[in-house]
Amino acid sequence: MNNTIIKAPCVSLSKMESLFIEMTAQNCNLRCRHCYIDFKDKKIKDFIPLEKVKQNLNLIDCKNLQYIHLTGAEPMLHPDFNHILRLCLKYSSIIIHTNALNINDKKARFLRKVEEENNLNHEIIFMISIDHYIEKENDLIRGRGSFRKAVHAIQSLSKYEFNPILSIVNHFNMNETELKNHFKELCDSLNFETTDLNFKIIPLLDKNISMEIPEYINSDILNIECVNSRTLTINGVFSCPLLSSDNRGKCGSDFSDFSKKSYLETSYCGQCLSHNNYLFSLKI
Repeated sequence: MNNTIIKAPCVSLSKMESLFIEMTAQNCNLRCRHCYIDFKDKKIKDFIPLEKVKQNLNLIDCKNLQYIHLTGAEPMLHPDFNHILRLCLKYSSIIIHTNALNINDKKARFLRKVEEENNLNHEIIFMISIDHYIEKENDLIRGRGSFRKAVHAIQSLSKYEFNPILSIVNHFNMNETELKNHFKELCDSLNFETTDLNFKIIPLLDKNISMEIPEYINSDILNIECVNSRTLTINGVFSCPLLSSDNRGKCGSDFSDFSKKSYLETSYCGQCLSHNNYLFSLKI
């Protein structure tokens, strides 16, 4: 009998540069084919309370904080979204990860006003999910009408001088340069001027794929979320957004007492390590 104990490698949070706030774990108006969320109830209301966000922001050492990410299934469905957005702008710039179904001309104009009201020069950045430059292909992945909604949101945000980032899951494993060029052509057709920074290509992740994880890892050369961020959810603090419903990723109940160590033992961890490029964060 082999009594060898296989240990998962451990990495430590060096400094918190990004904070992810999961606004809702299950509430979304799309059902994308590649989503990492296991949806159980279409109308579940699991929104993180405004008071919980306030309490935890007061517990965080914000001196290194560069971005607060509003994430979730669809963060803009949160009934207190505007309140939480204004609150978070007091601490840092905000990145909203959204499918953009709730963004139109009126909403973009309102969000421009919210950013201008902030006197700390913190900005609102939009990361809009769109997975193919052809409408039919995108809608097969994300749902009928999602392409046109995303395009309309890009146009509305650009009109009010926002510079949205397109978050693109590489569903068909295309060459990244080729994929960016096709999306640049799409943006040019919308009169939206872009650079490479406007396109974030994310590999297709599959929780059913198991990848070998080395026993020892040098954290200094890693570009993965758990070394520079934590995720706040209604159920506590987790090491990264992908593990927000997995107890193996739980670091504590709140930021008054949470672990700075993360054990890389899930299938997502292996895929994240192989990619070694921030999946959700911007490079700081």
